[in-house]
Amino acid sequence: MSDDADLKELTRRTARRLFHSLPAGSVGYETWKRFDKTLARELSMFFTGRLYSREVISQQQRELCAVASLTVLHRPHELHAHIHAALNVGASRQQVAEVIFQQVTYGGMPVVVAALDVYARVLGERGEPFPAEEAEPRPPRAGHPRTEPGSRSPLQ
Repeated sequence: MSDDADLKELTRRTARRLFHSLPAGSVGYETWKRFDKTLARELSMFFTGRLYSREVISQQQRELCAVASLTVLHRPHELHAHIHAALNVGASRQQVAEVIFQQVTYGGMPVVVAALDVYARVLGERGEPFPAEEAEPRPPRAGHPRTEPGSRSPLQ
């Protein structure tokens, strides 16, 4: 295979892995093609084939970085795609929510609320529950020993 054919195949594989849960045409590439097919192909091969497929950090870390950046930049369309991608590569719903909440320091509460609205739409599209709706163990409060459900507290 030629280098160009290898890059095209890597671009296809990476795009499928990241964006398979999105409807066809909902990622920027389809829009780019309407204006310049050659440039769209080159951009896609760079972003998806070269940049998104690097192995310096994991795909999960990369997508959580994208979620953080797109939250602060208030880019809801792109955020939508990258929240899907983060979940597609193994980020938990709790991790995605936490990354969004952490951006309050950098972008303020309005961008966090907007990002959470986008996240809620993604979860609805995927038929997945909100993170707080999942049963998860609560950490013990300071000074209180952890007890199992149904067991007696040492104070009883």
